[in-house]
Amino acid sequence: MSRHPAPDELLLDYAAGALPEGPALAVSLHVALDPAARATVDRLNAVGGALIDREPEVAFDDGSLENVLARLDQVAVEPRREAPRPRPGFEWAPAPLLPYLKPGMDWRRILGKFDEIRLDVAGAFHRVSLLRLEPGRGLPEHKHTGYEYTVCLQGGYTDNTGSYNVGDFAVGPGSERHEPIADAGEPCIALIVVEDPIVLTGPWGRWLNPLVKRGLI
Repeated sequence: MSRHPAPDELLLDYAAGALPEGPALAVSLHVALDPAARATVDRLNAVGGALIDREPEVAFDDGSLENVLARLDQVAVEPRREAPRPRPGFEWAPAPLLPYLKPGMDWRRILGKFDEIRLDVAGAFHRVSLLRLEPGRGLPEHKHTGYEYTVCLQGGYTDNTGSYNVGDFAVGPGSERHEPIADAGEPCIALIVVEDPIVLTGPWGRWLNPLVKRGLI
């Protein structure tokens, strides 16, 4: 069970299909890695199914079934796709992440401190990225002006809100400054979804923040 689970209301929105793609991806990875979160989503889906079953039956005339079957005959059936396989070097990636790891994607060093892979995700969110930190290395000190969703996929990290390991989830407006630092052991890899550009609060923030806002770093 995760020490830092996703909030129940977020799991409810995920089960209902009400989340934008970026946060939905983050929650899907949390659910894939945390049995307790997966059990909660399963229960929510079961409740939704039970509510649908309690809806009053709708009467159909004799031609309704024939019309539906005729329309189904016109629908092209796509061949069953094979489940995607992890690329070499990405064996740690949970299944929901694999479709986003396109051929040719690779880590890019940012500010000499950490590595990033930006993911192509629909929606208005500023950035959806995989971040990789070597043990003992940290992200630059920063704060957030919008919501941030984080799920740890490998290793662990620590900031002023606690220590996070594989499957742990963090969400919030994040107005406080923080500087996540990777724990000892293997590199820390996390999925990060940020609603608005971060604000660097260290000594170089004044010069770097305009580049951050433009998505250049």
